[in-house]
Amino acid sequence: MIANGSWTCNDNNIICFKGTFIYVNHMNALIKSFCQSHRYRQPPFLFKKLLLISKPRISTFSLALNPCSYLPDLDAGQLTHGYLIKCGVYGSCVDVGYGLLRMYLKLGDFHGAYKVFDEMPVRNNVDVFAWIPHGFGSNRTAEDAVDAFEKMVELCVVPSVHSLCRVIKACGELKIIEKGCFVHGYVKENGFDKHVLVMNSLISMYSKMGRMDLAQRVFEDMSFTDIVSWNSLITGYAQNQNWPKVFELFLCIRRAENLVPNVITFLALLSSVGHAREASTGMSIHGHLITIGLYSDVHLGTAIFNMYAKCERLDYAAIVFEQDLVRKTLVSWNALITAYKQEGYDREAADVYERMVVEPGMKPDSFSFANVLPVYASLRDIQRVKLVHSMIIKTGLDVEHDVVLSTAMLDAYGKCSDVKAAENLFSSTHHPNTETWNALIAVYILNDQIENGMSLFRQMVCSNVSLDSITMVTICQLCGQMGSLKHADMLHGFSLVKGFSSHLNLGNALIDLYMRCERTKNAERFFHSMPIKNIVTWNTMIYGYMAVGCSFTGLSLFQQMQSETGYKPDSVTIISLLQGSLSVSASFLDLFHAYILKYGLASETQVMNSLIDTFAKIGNLEKARELFMQTDFIRDQSSWNIMIAGYGMNGQGSESSKLFGQMEVNGYAPDAITFICLLSSCSHCGLVEDGCKFFHLMITKYKIQPSIEHWTCIIDMLGRANSLEDAYNVIKTGIYQKSSDCAPLDTIAVWGALLSACRFSMNMEVGEVVGTKLSKIESGSLEYYSLLSNLYSSNKKWDEAIEIRKVFGDGKAMKKPGLSNLTS
Repeated sequence: MIANGSWTCNDNNIICFKGTFIYVNHMNALIKSFCQSHRYRQPPFLFKKLLLISKPRISTFSLALNPCSYLPDLDAGQLTHGYLIKCGVYGSCVDVGYGLLRMYLKLGDFHGAYKVFDEMPVRNNVDVFAWIPHGFGSNRTAEDAVDAFEKMVELCVVPSVHSLCRVIKACGELKIIEKGCFVHGYVKENGFDKHVLVMNSLISMYSKMGRMDLAQRVFEDMSFTDIVSWNSLITGYAQNQNWPKVFELFLCIRRAENLVPNVITFLALLSSVGHAREASTGMSIHGHLITIGLYSDVHLGTAIFNMYAKCERLDYAAIVFEQDLVRKTLVSWNALITAYKQEGYDREAADVYERMVVEPGMKPDSFSFANVLPVYASLRDIQRVKLVHSMIIKTGLDVEHDVVLSTAMLDAYGKCSDVKAAENLFSSTHHPNTETWNALIAVYILNDQIENGMSLFRQMVCSNVSLDSITMVTICQLCGQMGSLKHADMLHGFSLVKGFSSHLNLGNALIDLYMRCERTKNAERFFHSMPIKNIVTWNTMIYGYMAVGCSFTGLSLFQQMQSETGYKPDSVTIISLLQGSLSVSASFLDLFHAYILKYGLASETQVMNSLIDTFAKIGNLEKARELFMQTDFIRDQSSWNIMIAGYGMNGQGSESSKLFGQMEVNGYAPDAITFICLLSSCSHCGLVEDGCKFFHLMITKYKIQPSIEHWTCIIDMLGRANSLEDAYNVIKTGIYQKSSDCAPLDTIAVWGALLSACRFSMNMEVGEVVGTKLSKIESGSLEYYSLLSNLYSSNKKWDEAIEIRKVFGDGKAMKKPGLSNLTS
């Protein structure tokens, strides 16, 4: 007798297990009963004890492997595998090999499974081979599935149709054309090309590889096609952005007598309509789906919504979302947020996100966060940015490896001027990648921290971080802000050494850098040396000339671009020309307007905004108003802001106030820039009461926290209205409030605005206090010394004025020379 703990076994092969006597011959039934009751740990234990007294039947070996597949670890399965090898059963029974394969695949040990398959000495069971590629493919090991299929071909084992489809799908996932052609050849040679299911899979495979020519050939070779065949081809063309072909195939389906388009057909069609921006076609499909009763399908409802959003018909998209989507998925919420964001409706995008997060059962994902962060950044809502950051941490998303999300967070902090938070986020990243480094440099650029940006770049180089073309373009922007020709030449040389000379986007950035340094000759030489140019290259040169005051040279280059290259002016070209048109004859504006109409750019809101702004700046408010009020002009937030600012700069503050009212009536929510335009208008026109009203409205109704620009406008407005004491008290109060939500007032810009106001009203008492304050904050700026000197002179305090003027003479402060269009 053998005894061990809770079990015993006598010479008659009867096992006593926990007081129950079991014949060894009944072991199979006992293992099955344990599995049926989900007690998976007992069979391996009994199997181990059984090996001590006798050699189990082969069927028992197969049964013992089954419960091992349901255990949380591989220990029991690997132990059983070892017993099989020791007992000599592994090499003689295909069923045992099949059980081992099944066990390893279920436990996720794909390499173990493939090793078992490779070492099986007996391979005559077709079912095993039919199951192997299916098992590998379902566990996302596409390469193993194809390798298994190739071994089956070597052994002349014919797979089932479903197994073959699985292998074809795996080839599509791998996107290796040689593998796909090998399987396609096997299909032809072995008569599988008569199976519609197999041929449909081949169409999908070639579509995923981007080889629509081969997919089309497979389709044409088919002796019989069904709606799935047509859907596979249509979906392939949609995925490869061949929209005309999608529409053509859909019309063929409509004309066929035996084909009825289904949900899959319309999903591919709607995707193509959205990308082609054919809103009218989309509306027809929408109506057709309602007629045939398919509109209730949740996938089609979401597809129609996405189609309207891509066609920039947010009015229709919002109606579909609010009224027709019975079950709103996370995808549809994200799509609406994205649509609003892309069209510049930041407040609406934020409102949709905030509705989504309180919706029962709806949890935002990384895509949601990456879309809403730029929205809050545009709104300069740092509190919401921090709230989203905390939600990301709570959700447990891997920010470090999610490049899109990590860069979006850094960019949001940068745009909200919270550089410290951006630095902390960067420091908390254990292994920052190239994109993360680039994003933090961009944060420094946004906040004019040039030295910090250069220091980080040097650190990046010393840390042997891989640089890319985006890094180099970002550093070009950084050097451009410095305006240093020395740094421009050094960066140019560095880019050549690092092998970036062939990157067109970097070449364009270097032209922009030289132009920012006002080195037009350097930019010209580099421009002419470039072997490849695109419209961006020409635009950069034109913009550079107009920005540095070489307007006629810019116009000449614009004409050369049209005559020599065939490039048509785009929106950037026209905006570049408009920004420099103030230094040339006003008649050129009518010429640029004609170009806008000729090249179909009148529908581009940014172009029309720039044109309206230019007319307003030259004092032609009548023309600016005419363009603004055109019925076919698609206005955005900036359009209203530009027109409000235009009235203000031309002394029509009351018209600015009226237009603000119209803006609200038309459903546009004012942003921070709107109130800067309004406050500036009130300041220039002496409308103190209206200015204070708008400032209060901004804070209370629209919850916009005042920035430096808002405070500067308020100080300037009060100063111009001879309320200098009130303006001075505003600054003092703001300094000592120390509110984390408000912009600090103890800055050069705010004190400088107050000093300018003192000069305007010749208030010597406050002016001296402010001048002393500015000399401590910014000792090297001539502008404020000049203001203070003029203030002394206006009050006939000549000795004090002479003392201030001495600062200019000893070189402690430098004045940038002005430019004039007058010629002698």
